[in-house]
Amino acid sequence: MRAAIIAAVLTALALVETQTRSGVLWRLITFTYQANVLAAAYYAWTLASPRADIRPGVRGAVVLYVVVAGVIWNRFLVDLSMGYTPANVLLHIVVPVLVLIDWIAIGHSQGRVRWWQPLAWLIYPAAYLGLAIAVLNNLGRRAPYYFLDPGSIGTAAVVGNVVVLGLGFLALGYLLSGVGRVAVRTRV
Repeated sequence: MRAAIIAAVLTALALVETQTRSGVLWRLITFTYQANVLAAAYYAWTLASPRADIRPGVRGAVVLYVVVAGVIWNRFLVDLSMGYTPANVLLHIVVPVLVLIDWIAIGHSQGRVRWWQPLAWLIYPAAYLGLAIAVLNNLGRRAPYYFLDPGSIGTAAVVGNVVVLGLGFLALGYLLSGVGRVAVRTRV
């Protein structure tokens, strides 16, 4: 399963690099690409060192980021991107499904997520938000996502979107934590 996650991410990156005019490098500013690269790195780490899998906080964060990226893209961004290309299917459907299956069906660490860890999982998305709004907009580039671009939708709408996204991340984080606990109990 984990080798399949790594292979899916690497295949998608290779497809984008070889089959698009702009390549993969500029896409690394997007949350989706960052989350998927993080997932590939994390799951490679678990294959190289089984002790890496005992860190439910890291694993849960990776699952959360990839799933959120997949949900947001499929719900809001398909029509604004190149659609269901092979790379997009891999990054926005296949990898999120595989990490969810891994979270539910493999390992026992997901039952040990602490109450505060879903709150800590907000640190990376908050840092990304700062990058997307402050840095990219001030460098003359638009934010990689229209719903974070005050120039496109206005500051009030961005603030509203940030609140909704934050609450969504938190709710999904606690949902993943609960599902992880149930999955471990039902297998024991």
